[in-house]
Amino acid sequence: MRLTLRTPVSQEPFSLDEVKRFLRITSDQEENLLQHLLYSARAYVEDMTGRALLKQQWLLEMKPPYPRASPLVRQREGHIEIMLPRPPLLKIVSVEVQGKAISHDSEENRVILAPSFWNQSLSILYWAGYGEEAQSLPPTLKHAILIVLAAFYDHQKVDTSLLTPFRVHHLI
Repeated sequence: MRLTLRTPVSQEPFSLDEVKRFLRITSDQEENLLQHLLYSARAYVEDMTGRALLKQQWLLEMKPPYPRASPLVRQREGHIEIMLPRPPLLKIVSVEVQGKAISHDSEENRVILAPSFWNQSLSILYWAGYGEEAQSLPPTLKHAILIVLAAFYDHQKVDTSLLTPFRVHHLI
C-alpha cells in the first residue's frame, strides 16, 4: 500500500500577522522563520492525528495480496471496504483497477467495492480535509497548531494531549 500526496494545501490556516499576534512578535525580521514554523506545526498536527486538516489530494495505491486481517482493507457482507488514510474524506475523484475506472460507493471515510475486485491492483484518488478555509477546522485543532508553533518557536517540548481526541488509530 502506498499513499502519495498529490496536491498539498493551498494556504496555511493562519496568516503571518495572526501568528505574530499570537507569539507577540512586533518586528518583521523573522517572517521567513515563522512561515516555516507554521508549515511545520500544521504538518506536525496532521502527522500526530493522522488527519488531513485543510483540503489536499491523496492517491492511495494498493497491490495484492491484501492482508486478510487488516483494519484498512476487509471483506465484509458481500463487499470490500477500504478505510482511506488521512480523514476526513471530502470527495472521491476516481477509483481504478489496473487503470480502468470502476463503480464504487463511499460511506464516511470508506470506499466500498464489489467483492470481485479483491486482490487486484487499485488506485484511489481523493480529496481529504475539513475544508479549504481555516474556518472549517475544528477550533481545538486550530489552537493546537498555534500551541505547536509556539513550542517550536521557543524550542520547547510539544504537549500533544490536546490532539488525543482527534487521533486516527490504525492497527497494522
